[in-house]
Amino acid sequence: MFNIIIFLLGAGIMFFMALRSVLARRRLCTQGQKVTATVEGTVQSRDGGAYVLAFTTAGGSHRLHYPKPARGKSFAVGDTVTLYYDPDDPEKMYVEGDRATLGAEVLYAVLGVALLVLTVGIAR
Repeated sequence: MFNIIIFLLGAGIMFFMALRSVLARRRLCTQGQKVTATVEGTVQSRDGGAYVLAFTTAGGSHRLHYPKPARGKSFAVGDTVTLYYDPDDPEKMYVEGDRATLGAEVLYAVLGVALLVLTVGIAR
């Protein structure tokens, strides 16, 4: 019985993480600022490699670091991207079409389903 509770709890956490990520991305796309940013280069940040994205708004010029995905599409210097960000907390941002973010959401959901399947297998 304890195993079933552990697996259900794990599945619940995975589904919560997927939902939280989807809602955060959707919130940025609907309530955040949408700008066209230019890739100025790459830097090493505390989390690894990051793109330097530069854009201008009515509030001035901004330069944000956006994490480089381990796999997937990379950007070249001079490329333009559509960026959604929270002006109150610029660290919260999303580059339109970023497959790494979508991949994490799918991974959480798949792990949640796998844990539910294991729970059914244990319950039998």
